[in-house]
Amino acid sequence: MKSRRLFWKMFMSFWIAQMVFFAYIGFRTHQLTSSSGPLWLISSQRTLPLVAQSAAAQFETGGVSALKQELARRTDNSRIRMWLTDSEGRDLAGGTLPQPAEEAVHNARSDGDTYVRTGEQSTYVSTRVTGQRGNYTLVARYDTVPLLRGQGLFRLFAISTILASIACLLLAHYMSKPIWQLRLATQRLATGNLDARVGEKLGTRSDEIGDLVRDFDSMAERIRELLENQKRLLSDVSHELRSPLARLRVALALARRREDQSQRASHERIETEVERLDEMIGRILMLSRLEAGEDKLRTTDVDLNELIESVLADARFEAERTGHSFDFESDAHLHLPANEELLRSSIENVVRNAMYYTSGDDPIHITLSSDGNRAILRVRDNGPGVPPEALPNLFRAFYRVDDSRVSQTGGTGLGLAIAQRAIIAHGGTITARNVEPHGLEIEITIPASVVATPVLRA
Repeated sequence: MKSRRLFWKMFMSFWIAQMVFFAYIGFRTHQLTSSSGPLWLISSQRTLPLVAQSAAAQFETGGVSALKQELARRTDNSRIRMWLTDSEGRDLAGGTLPQPAEEAVHNARSDGDTYVRTGEQSTYVSTRVTGQRGNYTLVARYDTVPLLRGQGLFRLFAISTILASIACLLLAHYMSKPIWQLRLATQRLATGNLDARVGEKLGTRSDEIGDLVRDFDSMAERIRELLENQKRLLSDVSHELRSPLARLRVALALARRREDQSQRASHERIETEVERLDEMIGRILMLSRLEAGEDKLRTTDVDLNELIESVLADARFEAERTGHSFDFESDAHLHLPANEELLRSSIENVVRNAMYYTSGDDPIHITLSSDGNRAILRVRDNGPGVPPEALPNLFRAFYRVDDSRVSQTGGTGLGLAIAQRAIIAHGGTITARNVEPHGLEIEITIPASVVATPVLRA
């Protein structure tokens, strides 16, 4: 229910409103048919003495025919019948009184008062008046509407409730469905699916919700165009930079052949910056390929333990000048279908990121385990960690927690972004969290199979 809160709020609001309405109708109907005082009899009780006076006058002046015309004018044969009797209780129109009418005549009251006898199907009202020739009693029978009798009233209320509930359900669904679809499309767009759209599921709806959905589709299309143009520009620029960078390397190599002692430091600095620029361009191109999905399906069977050992061998070689150390523990021997180059790059980027923010005296902890269907790789450094609000952004391209540390670490803000794209391409996940007392742990999960029992390595 929580995921469709708006639907249920709308449905319950409409339903409650309908129930209040029908409850009121039921209450009023009960009053109209109640023996304790039906409201529709108020006007009859007030006017019946006047009708009785008029009927008696017509009888006295025009006889039986005039009386019949007067009563016919006042009655409705389908629901209302009237009889005028003399002081002995005989019907002056020549008919026979039904037993309830006789009872009403016997209990009739004078001086403008009325007697009421209510039954399930009919209500009898009588009143007594005095004419020029004697006393008369007028009896009126009002038949109850069939639907308002006994079980008929309950059935009417039940049918009305069911129809109202269906109407509320359809209306709530009609109002909330596009908003629900819009939310799902927003989630898909947030996860990188730039083709997420809602309009094709909406039809020709032309209300405010329809306008909102079409605006969303226009926005999503514009975002897709902007991001694709950005990726294309980044890729094109990176490719174009490779040519002048290659010429710069050649020129630097020629210059170093004729360098003297005073130029050596400058040439080494230029060479370092050229290598950094070349590495950055390579990372940008790899990121572009990953986002385009070019390397997703080119996989082979990879021994994950051996791959991690290979990455750590390179890291230990670099650690000879930085003083870093590594603790590697594995409780399973794992194989998985993977693009070995991409997987190596992602693990290497995570390990290198840990080296950036760990002092040389503290070890970097690496563990590999399995939960049966997945490989779980954790890399934990002993650095200061990152602010909690920065954790969701760590895997964004070119994002840095602290720009002031870039000159110290040499980072480009691309390593973790490349790692995330590569892991996602393998059907896995990568997350980051702070650990106590300090440090950051990156966890990678990838579908894998266990082929041997554990070996502890350090």
